[in-house]
Amino acid sequence: MPSKLKFVVLSRRDPVPPSPRPLLVLRTDAWDDFGHQVQFHLSHCDAKGRETHLGPVKILQRTSADGARAEVAKTTKLSTTFSELGDELVSLGQEEEYYKGLHQLMGDRAADVLEALRDIAWLPALATDFEPTPAFRNAMIRENGAHRARRFGRAWATGQEVTEKLSFSYIGSIEGADADVETKFAFSHHDPVPGRIVGIIGRNAVGKTQFLASLGADLAQIARSSAETLSARESRFPDGRPLFTRIIAISYSAFDRFKRPPRDRSSSYVYCGIRSDNGGLSRASLIQSYRTNQQRIRDRGAQSNWTRYMQEILGDLSEQLTASLEAEIHSTTTEDKALSLLSSGQSILAHFVTALLAWIQPNSLVLFDEPETHLHPNAVANLFLVLSDILEEFNSYAVVATHSPVVIQEIPAKRVLMFQRVDNVTVAEPLLLESFGESVTELTRHVFETDEVKSVYRRTLRDLSDGESAEEVMERFPSGLSLSAQAYLLAQYGKKAGRNQ
Repeated sequence: MPSKLKFVVLSRRDPVPPSPRPLLVLRTDAWDDFGHQVQFHLSHCDAKGRETHLGPVKILQRTSADGARAEVAKTTKLSTTFSELGDELVSLGQEEEYYKGLHQLMGDRAADVLEALRDIAWLPALATDFEPTPAFRNAMIRENGAHRARRFGRAWATGQEVTEKLSFSYIGSIEGADADVETKFAFSHHDPVPGRIVGIIGRNAVGKTQFLASLGADLAQIARSSAETLSARESRFPDGRPLFTRIIAISYSAFDRFKRPPRDRSSSYVYCGIRSDNGGLSRASLIQSYRTNQQRIRDRGAQSNWTRYMQEILGDLSEQLTASLEAEIHSTTTEDKALSLLSSGQSILAHFVTALLAWIQPNSLVLFDEPETHLHPNAVANLFLVLSDILEEFNSYAVVATHSPVVIQEIPAKRVLMFQRVDNVTVAEPLLLESFGESVTELTRHVFETDEVKSVYRRTLRDLSDGESAEEVMERFPSGLSLSAQAYLLAQYGKKAGRNQ
């Protein structure tokens, strides 16, 4: 077991004490971030007294009790010497060189340093309680360099090459299938056509949900693992594994089988759905999670955003709803009247907006399994519009598994993956029909293959075409057949003509 690290806190000009050495030095800094003095400078002093500067690091100190609303000290106070920070503290290096310098100087022990400093790039789950606070927003991640450090710090500290490109390939596993499924995700925030969402379609039992779960687990940051485990994970991303600040999995199906990676402080994965951590379903737990997420929104100062997105997703700009929403988001009561005025479908929409705004951070990836569940098509359209707006606001992305043509008509075909099962192998194929802006009718027929599904009207038209002309069949319907029905009827005569040639 490696020896304990030794940290000493000094002012900027204090000399490093002669003993003990080697040690890590945190020098105080009077820099003021909107009323918060939380910055230090980390350096390493070796046995010969040579000091190597590593870079600035910001440390937040929680002053509230566990379980209470997070409050952070205006000025962080550290013990003059310590081997690891206490549970009330978290840190984040502010520059790329901080993490790369730790790796170059200390090799594998860089991990011990980051754990001792409770670094949120190394241990993402530690940030949860601090994220909603002004100190987190206005001090810890104030600079662009800090956002990059939070996203890439772990990779830099372990000597990994990082890529900021958004397009990537992934080889996902589906339980029970004879082979993995190979996919490409063509995300882009520069493309003039929508580029933040990739859609996955396919019939039931092709493995869409399992694939999403596999993707989320492989993208989420994980605790220390063996070289073999890490190598296997990296091999599933042939073009390099993209790094996201947070993976947010969303599912509102009562039959949700979304497998989640184990929870630990190293994980960057958050599940938002109707199931509790133990897999159970209850109204009480739903109300509790809804209220908890509302409190996070209040702590983040995002009440007006929540009200605006709720109006948009519910399709109601009335003064009555606005007043009701504003009263709710500013209320801290715990009674379960929160969703009482909404229908079941509207409750799902409210849960979605609240959970996403509570947990999304810049450069997040949202995995949404069947957003159309329990919803009217108009509500699905509103949900997709709000999802797109939130992703744009937070510079984030999403993968959506769906059966809904209303969703697919909002995504360009180059960003739609069609999963098909051939024998016991699922394959991902490109969409040959341009989906963007296509009618729901055409997408339903050609993309979701309803032409192959048996129905009363198809069977009737097929039988009538055996003994009557097309004109005679159409005369049986005084109000006229729809264009879709006419096309199907005429296709029957075309098939007969082809067989007779």
